[in-house]
Amino acid sequence: MNPRIAVLALCAVVTASAATINATYTYSVTATGDPTSGPLIGNGTGSILPLGKMTWRDMADVNLMTGAVTGTFTATFANGILFGNLFEQADLSAPPTAVPITQILEVTGGTGAFLWYNGRLAGGGIANLVSGDPSTSTGVGTLNTTPEPGSMALLPLGLLSLYFVRRRVRRGGVGARKCRSI
Repeated sequence: MNPRIAVLALCAVVTASAATINATYTYSVTATGDPTSGPLIGNGTGSILPLGKMTWRDMADVNLMTGAVTGTFTATFANGILFGNLFEQADLSAPPTAVPITQILEVTGGTGAFLWYNGRLAGGGIANLVSGDPSTSTGVGTLNTTPEPGSMALLPLGLLSLYFVRRRVRRGGVGARKCRSI
C-alpha cells in the first residue's frame, strides 16, 4: 500500500466523530471471598442494552469501615469484552438483609467489536449480606464508540514523521550512513 494513502486513511479514521450509545444494564452477581482480606470475586450474568447478553466478572476490595468498594470488571459478550473500573458505596446504616448500593462503572476499553469503547454507567441495587444470595444491579449511562479525536491525533502524526525520516535516510540525507574511501 502506498504510504501516503495509509497516512490519509489513518487521518480519516482519527477524525471520525465518536458515536454515543445510550445504554441500560442489569446483572446478577454472586461474590466470593473474604472481605477482610480481599479481594472479593464477583461472577454473574446480565445484559447491557443495546450490546446484548454478557457474563460478568469483577474483583474488588471492600473498606469495611466506610462501605466503599473499588475494583475492576469485565463484561464478556459473544463478540467482545468491555472492561473498566468499578466503584460502589454501600449504605452500612441499613439492615444487613437489605443494603442499598450505589454504583459507577467506568468503561475504559474493550476488545473485539468493542475496541476503543469508553464511557460511564451509573446505578445500583440492594445486597443481602446475610444470605449470600446473588445481588442484582441496574443502571444507565452512555458509551462512546471511539476515543477522543485529540488523543488519537498523535498516531498518524508519528507515523507520518517516521515515513519522512525513513525516506530521508534512504536518499542519503541527515542521519544516513555515508561511506568515505580512504
